[in-house]
Amino acid sequence: MVNDWAILGMSSCRLLLFWFALSSFLSARPVLAQNALKVPEWVHRVTRMAFLTPGEFEKGVESGAQVFHFNLVWPYYPLKREGGTGLSANESQQLRAFVKSCHQKGIKAVLGLPPFPSVGHITAYPEWRIDPDGSRKVRAVLPREDDLGTRLACNNSPWGDYLIDLLAELLTDYQLDGFSFDGNDHPPICSCVLCAQGYLQDTKRTLPLKIDLDDTAYRQYLVWRGERLEAHYRKMQAGIKAVNPNAVIMTWTVNAGRYGHLLYAPRAMPTSLNRLLDLPMQEWWLDETNLGSSIAPAFGAAYLHSLAGASPSASEPYLMSHGNPYGTHSFPAHERLVRSLLAITNGNITAQSLGWEGHYESAKRVFREVGLREKWLLNTQKVPHVAMLVSEQTRQFVAYKDIVERFLPPIFGVFRMAFEEHLPLDILSDWEVIPHTLSRYRVLILPNAVALSATQVSAIREYVRAGGGLIATGETSLCDELGRPQTNFTLSDVLGVTYQGMVNAQSVRTPLDVNFAQTLSENYWQKRVGVSTLTWQAHPLFTGSYLKQLVSRSSVVFRGSAMRVVPTVEGEVIARFTPASDPKASLPAIVARNFGKGRVVTFATGLDSAYWSYSYPYQRVVLANAAAWAAQKPFPITVHAPMAVQATFFQQADTQGKRIIIHLWNGVNTTANHGLPANEVPLREESILVHGIQIDFQGLTIRRVHAEPMGKTLPLIRNEKGVAVEVPPLDIHTLIVVELGEKVATQKPRMSAQGGKSEKSF
Repeated sequence: MVNDWAILGMSSCRLLLFWFALSSFLSARPVLAQNALKVPEWVHRVTRMAFLTPGEFEKGVESGAQVFHFNLVWPYYPLKREGGTGLSANESQQLRAFVKSCHQKGIKAVLGLPPFPSVGHITAYPEWRIDPDGSRKVRAVLPREDDLGTRLACNNSPWGDYLIDLLAELLTDYQLDGFSFDGNDHPPICSCVLCAQGYLQDTKRTLPLKIDLDDTAYRQYLVWRGERLEAHYRKMQAGIKAVNPNAVIMTWTVNAGRYGHLLYAPRAMPTSLNRLLDLPMQEWWLDETNLGSSIAPAFGAAYLHSLAGASPSASEPYLMSHGNPYGTHSFPAHERLVRSLLAITNGNITAQSLGWEGHYESAKRVFREVGLREKWLLNTQKVPHVAMLVSEQTRQFVAYKDIVERFLPPIFGVFRMAFEEHLPLDILSDWEVIPHTLSRYRVLILPNAVALSATQVSAIREYVRAGGGLIATGETSLCDELGRPQTNFTLSDVLGVTYQGMVNAQSVRTPLDVNFAQTLSENYWQKRVGVSTLTWQAHPLFTGSYLKQLVSRSSVVFRGSAMRVVPTVEGEVIARFTPASDPKASLPAIVARNFGKGRVVTFATGLDSAYWSYSYPYQRVVLANAAAWAAQKPFPITVHAPMAVQATFFQQADTQGKRIIIHLWNGVNTTANHGLPANEVPLREESILVHGIQIDFQGLTIRRVHAEPMGKTLPLIRNEKGVAVEVPPLDIHTLIVVELGEKVATQKPRMSAQGGKSEKSF
């Protein structure tokens, strides 16, 4: 992992209650008992963090940051309590002075500590080193000060306990507020003596011989290794909070949102580890290698926010273009602000490096703008309505050979639909598929969630039976939690179909005009594999005036993955598809049915994946209609705005009352699609004001609506369904704060605002 210390020129390591009545507002997001972490109250008041060197202290103060992340020292050996001298006199003096200066200014000081033993330490205990193959050859490699690869120690060994004791000593001696690491996760495999002994003791199995995700035994090991890493962090949290209950671990995380990290297999940490961090952070790369011009960055921030649960999280926008070498010399300050406000729109706080050359003023501007919005960012939670499962089990144990094609498209497709349709969407992880959590949502979306445990399947079944809505796509529930294939969907009774295998996607080369054909390469035909005709019948999924504008008939072209399924009740098939390679076939494409009190939509054709990788507008509308139909009751807030505007919905309560806070973020890029598409990066230099945004409210008791940070009260306008407000022209980001309580007088109805698509389904 590349981190901010590297940027600063410093040493770095590697990398339902169904729509519940809003009067019973803030129900806290559940956190697993075994991962319960009491996050100090001061963390929940942080919105601005800076990465800096001690020499940039005055700039940090001037910037308005509330937390300083800095790097001054490395782990020492031995511990002072064991006769060691601790830090050198010079290091000790610098560290003590820096922390004291921070506290005098009311700033929290978080030390970035590289989690590596010293040369002397690793020399004294060579058996603590990570052993990748069980040969113990690594012990013969001399540790070097200038090569971190020679100083990798296993946190399953006594090194893990030593690091915890070291943190306690540093807290005691220097009154630090916390620590961050770049690393301190787990290797793909470690065969050191202590790992071998621990694995045998815990599981009665011997360590796998090699890294091999095709091997179930290795998958079992990876789960165990993640559990051991979580145990390490629990012990670390207990250790530092015994010294100071307000001390924290604010550290870098992986597999938690950044696009590049989502591609890693095997993983370096379980996603559930994020719940053991007081504040997980991610380096939020938005260059072309991380799909920075797509919705991937917004998803990354939203996913990290979800994984953090009730704890804050932070995304640090990287001021870079075109990967390495870093190209900050021509990075627009406007883009830094746009990216940072996108982070807060998706529930993150802002973290900014002050070390990007020539960009200190842009960091100050970000903190100033965030500060103006701070009151409405603190102690908020997503408003629950629709939830999407992002299945780490599927990513690691099913899609690991091709995460880009098998895992990300359905998730990104659903997220893109929600973004563009202004649908409130929350993200769930595997461990949250439990009755208590599911009951908060009207709809659960399972985008190709292939790997589900029996416990998860049971929870989903009962959720739908009790009235929950379900949308399932692809091969959802075809494997167990370790990715072992089953003979049929384990949710078959709920989905209303049985599995018959994937459709063999073929490319059918139809005759082309000669003038067109001569411009094409083989790549043209490769992108047209799996084309079929999708035909639907009358059903709420395919109604609405806007869909009719997009598709004038009930037959459309579809390209994407498809399965052969057999419906359990034929009348529930509402759409069929005919592959171009088999023009006589008529296969079930979409099944819509009731199950218990709930509604289920099963997509045998991957409209979610297609909307990311080969999109047609009708795919978005059908997916949105499916969510509305499955929900049975509408979300009480409708945002009418262009699709480039992201709307997110949070709730907040304090002594002044209860409120809903709607973030509106303007993603218009005036230079989009002007460059080479494969290399294009969002480097926005300007904003275009978005006029005519309207928000409708239905069934809510509203005391006041105001736009922030401008502090403008918005008049309530009566309409046929309730009340509405017209939003002032949107620049980059605006908060619409809906104060709940006694009704106020409303104005007479006005004409609908222009700029949105008010005829859309929900």
